[in-house]
Amino acid sequence: MTSKKKIVICLGYPPLQQESYVRRLQAIDPCIEVVELPVDLGTETNDIPPHEPHEEPPAWAASVAEERRLALEQAEVMVALHVSSDLMRHAPNLRWLQGIGAGVDQFVAAGVTRAQTIVTNASGVSAGSMSEFVIGRLLQIWKRFPEMEEHQRAHQYIRTYGRSFVGSVVGIVGMGSIGRAVAVRAKAMGVKILGLKRSGPQPGPDADLADQLFGPESLHEMLGQCDAVVVAAPASPETRHMINDESLAAMKPGCVLVNVARGSLVDSAALLRAMESGHISAAALDVFEEEPLPADNLLWDTENLYMSAHSSVSVDRYLDDIFDLFEGNVIRYVKGETLHNAVDMKALGFK
Repeated sequence: MTSKKKIVICLGYPPLQQESYVRRLQAIDPCIEVVELPVDLGTETNDIPPHEPHEEPPAWAASVAEERRLALEQAEVMVALHVSSDLMRHAPNLRWLQGIGAGVDQFVAAGVTRAQTIVTNASGVSAGSMSEFVIGRLLQIWKRFPEMEEHQRAHQYIRTYGRSFVGSVVGIVGMGSIGRAVAVRAKAMGVKILGLKRSGPQPGPDADLADQLFGPESLHEMLGQCDAVVVAAPASPETRHMINDESLAAMKPGCVLVNVARGSLVDSAALLRAMESGHISAAALDVFEEEPLPADNLLWDTENLYMSAHSSVSVDRYLDDIFDLFEGNVIRYVKGETLHNAVDMKALGFK
């Protein structure tokens, strides 16, 4: 496998800037040159919300501004989570951008253009662990584990019965890799699956996983049949606040809502109103419209609302899995082959 043209790969995600990973990339082809996009010593970028592009250099990389300028200027390929605003000006040679997560809305906001750059995401890498998280939250809520723990702490011997999964109806908004993984696990527990996908009901693997598929125009029809709704769709202009007052009102009384997608998909003010009225019995949110969530946000103290800090994915194997995906795509890129996990840039709002 050889190529005469130099390909500069920029490792823009600090955890991947390990010597072992660099060596594996260099071993693919002599044409590959690896550069790193540095940050200030001691910076933990995983604690920095990625959904909005940053100024270049960001406050957390001020001491390495020149090194970053040179790395971005050379980059033909980049793997990243956080990106700078006006990215195409900082990285004029960028032809392929590999995202660390499934979401790519920060790349849209950074001005990445589909005419010049291919964007791939990490869809599927986190699907297994995130689907486990979803099932865990539903078990927690439907089996009433928090109440049992409260009785234990109070030394109260009180029987606390939950509801069965068998025969329940779970609606999955977004039948991508995460939605499909949730469907597999929920069906194994006797759940009926209703799925919503952008392309609507069509023959294929999704039709085999779901008992019934719906298109976006039938969202409310689907929601009205569900005992629980799992939001797992990508962020885009079309999906912003798709779970709003009208959508929540369309859900069955007592429905449970779980969001592991992006905070922008759920109108949090509308959710608060639906929970205060009792129409929505419980919710589990891993993502929020503003991250980190301010300490004075009303969501913190909402009864039966279970929150986590954008951490539904398990990280014990995630980094190696991400690199395996990226490495495989680098091999395809050098060969001129189609990349895995290329996103539909037009549908997701890229210019």
